[in-house]
Amino acid sequence: MNKICKKTTSIILIAVMFLSVFAGLSVTSEEPVSAASYPTGYPNTYKNTGMGATDIVGVARTQIGYKENGVGTKYGYWYLPSFVNQPWCAMFISWCANQAKIPTTQVPRFASCTLGMQWFQSQKRWYNSKYFGGSYTPKKGDIVFYCDAGVQSYSSHVGIVLGVNGNYLHVIEGNSTNSSVCEYTDNSARTLSNSYVIGYGHPKYYTSPKNEPTTYETWQVSTGSLNLRKTASTDAKSLVKVPFGTEVNVTKVEVKSDYIWGYTKYNSKKGWVALDFCEYIWGSINGVYYQLKPKVSPKTASIYVGYTKKLSNTNGLGGKYTSSDKTIAKVNSTSGKITAVKAGKAKITFKTATGSAKCTVTVKNPTISHKTATTCIGDSYTLKVNHSKLTPTWSSADKTIAKVSSKGKVTGVKDGVTTIKAKVGDVTLKCTFTVTKYPTTYENFKTKRNTYLKKSKTDLKSLVKIPKGTSLKVTKVYYSDTWSLGYTTYNGKNGWVILNKCKYLNGSINGTTYLTRPYLAEKSTTVYLQNVYYIKVKEAGSTTTYSSENKKIARVAKNGKIRGLKAGTTSINVKSGSAKLKFKITVKNPVLSSKKISLVKGKTKKLTVTGGSGTITWSTSDKKVAEVNENGEITAKGFGTATIKAVRNGVTLSCTVTVYDPILNYTSKTITVNEKITLKVTQSGGAAVTWKSADKKIATVTSKGVVKGIKAGKTTISANVDGVTLKCTITVKAAS
Repeated sequence: MNKICKKTTSIILIAVMFLSVFAGLSVTSEEPVSAASYPTGYPNTYKNTGMGATDIVGVARTQIGYKENGVGTKYGYWYLPSFVNQPWCAMFISWCANQAKIPTTQVPRFASCTLGMQWFQSQKRWYNSKYFGGSYTPKKGDIVFYCDAGVQSYSSHVGIVLGVNGNYLHVIEGNSTNSSVCEYTDNSARTLSNSYVIGYGHPKYYTSPKNEPTTYETWQVSTGSLNLRKTASTDAKSLVKVPFGTEVNVTKVEVKSDYIWGYTKYNSKKGWVALDFCEYIWGSINGVYYQLKPKVSPKTASIYVGYTKKLSNTNGLGGKYTSSDKTIAKVNSTSGKITAVKAGKAKITFKTATGSAKCTVTVKNPTISHKTATTCIGDSYTLKVNHSKLTPTWSSADKTIAKVSSKGKVTGVKDGVTTIKAKVGDVTLKCTFTVTKYPTTYENFKTKRNTYLKKSKTDLKSLVKIPKGTSLKVTKVYYSDTWSLGYTTYNGKNGWVILNKCKYLNGSINGTTYLTRPYLAEKSTTVYLQNVYYIKVKEAGSTTTYSSENKKIARVAKNGKIRGLKAGTTSINVKSGSAKLKFKITVKNPVLSSKKISLVKGKTKKLTVTGGSGTITWSTSDKKVAEVNENGEITAKGFGTATIKAVRNGVTLSCTVTVYDPILNYTSKTITVNEKITLKVTQSGGAAVTWKSADKKIATVTSKGVVKGIKAGKTTISANVDGVTLKCTITVKAAS
């Protein structure tokens, strides 16, 4: 079964979450919590309708693609700052419900999937899935709860239902694939009858829009607990503590001492709470929205003349945008859409009832594709104007050196340097243009060794041998995963040559120089845990950087040294010059030389560990059966079975040791002619026994140890058990 949540919730965490859902936590500090560097993107741009099911789905859709960065999430930090790096699928549901203005009496504020499921069950708003005997078809806005291995009493993951697509659930989930917010429409684990689906919580949503209040605002305490103070000051007397999760109605607001204070009533006491530690739910006071201090994103922006960019804001209900200089950049007062007018800098201010935020906008002129360029006599080179919605007017300062067409195509006339100009509105852009004798429509290479002309860039069948020192004219270049290939002609045949075996001389193709590109000597490798490997980049560029796609499996240093940290497979991204390469690494756990061995008492055998690094810790489960020393050498001590363990780099390896101490039931025995007795070996551990008579004329023995007297005399019966020989002296007497 696909594991969805990436972290395991401990019993302690569940207990803490239980308190956070139903009782509030006992945290009294009003000091701001330092925000961790978790992702804060994907703002909620959905406009609520008042119809609960529609709104929670609409909010969730704006978050699709949000991804955790290993430090935490905005959903965990919103829920409770100390939960910033906890499993967040349930807190994502709570955040969406809060953003959709859905009361906690409809969707509870919960961080534990199991406790959320139990809440819906206690409210009689629960339906089992078809796998668990239900017949309910989930509706839009339902909360679906999942489990592992068909365990109905414990939920490990949760999502929001958008609808049903045949037998498939259409859902949005947080903390899903790659620790991100994902949408699923036809996932095989998310079907009406799959054992992974426990059932559905069906909130009693509002089904028609409701007008929000205009004489008060509703806020929810988002810190552990909050002081209701006599006056709007942190020094004022605390009248009562307001628990985490409590919703309070605020009828007056004051901005004072760097805090936003709201006047409210709790437990029959009236006073002020710091709204900086609360979450705005809905409502306004006489049409004014008193939220936290607003923020705009981004804080700085670059825009080219004639282009637009839209700012986004948080804590921004009722806010207005203004520009410090409308001749440089103007802005729509409500949407935040900026239009660049002319080059320069302007500040865009977003102001609400509780403060303002600014974005510094730099307006840039259009650019020319190249400020310097080179071509040769008779060749052409095309310049372009970037970031402009106007058609440029082109001109050459010296047409005897280079002429330019109305579309920016420059043609070399004679050796020299001139200036090519592009006039765009009031702006004039310039390119210093050099005309040389060297080509610009092809590159010249010379072979460094004997090589071959290949049939095609994908079929490297050789067409003809090209000797060392041959000059080649290359008109096209192709980069494969391994080689740089150039299209050329040799001895009347067209084909591709491996440029890595050639030396670049001069020239360019349409103004671009295609030098040979770096490549990897090997594309993949396998290492053991904590072992290292150095990536080898052939023909590396001036700078080469490395990054691991999964640092938990393998890390890579600046010099390309990879170290395996955890069993699994990941990729190392290599950037060398302009080349972007990918190296695959598989990390394996250490391996024990044997998983199962048999020893006779007194014998020894050495185990070895392959892979990993550092010391090995050896241990035995039963020293009376088998002992092991620090070198992995096992000594069989007594009959029975013991487990030998080797721990290296945090990985435990095991070997089952069976010790034999075989004993023969008789060491000597007297029988008469034709008399039979059975010899037996005990404590053999099930090992095979090989029987042999020293003198079959006196006594014989079967494969099952049955001895028969043949004639009077004395002989020896031997039993061989796993290399150990046991003997019994048989004396045969004549029958009386």
